[in-house]
Amino acid sequence: MHQALRLRVLRAVFFSIVSCTALSGCLSMKSYVDPALPVVTKADLPAVERPQPAQVLFEFRTKGNPNAKATETMRPRVLSAITESGMFSSVSTTPDGMQAGVLKVVIDNVPITDNAAAKGFGTGLTFGLIGSMASDGYVCQATYTMNDRTTETVVRHAMHTTVGNHSGPEGLRPMQMQEAVNTVVDQLVLNALNNLSKQDAFEQE
Repeated sequence: MHQALRLRVLRAVFFSIVSCTALSGCLSMKSYVDPALPVVTKADLPAVERPQPAQVLFEFRTKGNPNAKATETMRPRVLSAITESGMFSSVSTTPDGMQAGVLKVVIDNVPITDNAAAKGFGTGLTFGLIGSMASDGYVCQATYTMNDRTTETVVRHAMHTTVGNHSGPEGLRPMQMQEAVNTVVDQLVLNALNNLSKQDAFEQE
């Protein structure tokens, strides 16, 4: 009898988990790029009179801690944005001769919504009837070193993600999460390059 009761309990737990998993997949998730940071395009970047080769060192962090997987995932995106800026004659992750400057880019993903994880978990349990929104902050620290001179800038951005029936920020276009992350990273890099250029970081003395 005890064995039969135990089997019924296990069966009930199993079907509960399956049901939760299946229904959770129906939850809608949309991301929005915060509008506070100015949008910078390649056309907005000042031309560098004599572009130099650059060695790029990139690291992605989560709450201040190195995130190796995210670093590998986002490195091609960061390198592409730097290359397409046209501010360097070549871009590499390894030393490119004695004349190469070193551009170090560190992007740290920090939570803005203190209880974002708790809200997301609550949405999953209520199958999207309540809905929630979490906001993630991104802090980009970029330094450029050339001829023993180092120039530094810090750029901040944010992304908002809704889960369930929560409405998004008014006036912002909903995106898939990966598209929003790519947009945030592109804008962090381009804004950082623009700021460094305004400090004459890329001009040869």
